Amino acid sequence: MLLGVMGLGLTACGATPRAKMRQTVFDVASAYHVAASPMPDVMAGKVPGVSLTDEQKMLVRKSSQTVVNELTALELDIHNNSSLTQTSISGLQAALLSFQTCWAGVKAGTIPDACRAEESK
Repeated sequence: MLLGVMGLGLTACGATPRAKMRQTVFDVASAYHVAASPMPDVMAGKVPGVSLTDEQKMLVRKSSQTVVNELTALELDIHNNSSLTQTSISGLQAALLSFQTCWAGVKAGTIPDACRAEESK
């Protein structure tokens, strides 16, 4: 009986807005790491059929760094039990989408607008 009550208590805690925001941060971090995992090999020219210019590499690194910066700030907020806002979560999600678009385009031989947006930052 006690285990059932404890299980319900954990489920209820996971349903709070803060818990949902924390989970979103963790989900975005996971998606970023999956998307970025081939970066070292691509940047080093170890992936057949994909050759990046120095400009493309710089644009992708900037876009990637934006996601890392957003994640770092939010993970620090989570660690410090600081408040999370939907605005900061949305900023992280937008940074991830921009990175994914930039990275996919650059690997395909183009420079999407998502990459250029990072150029001005």
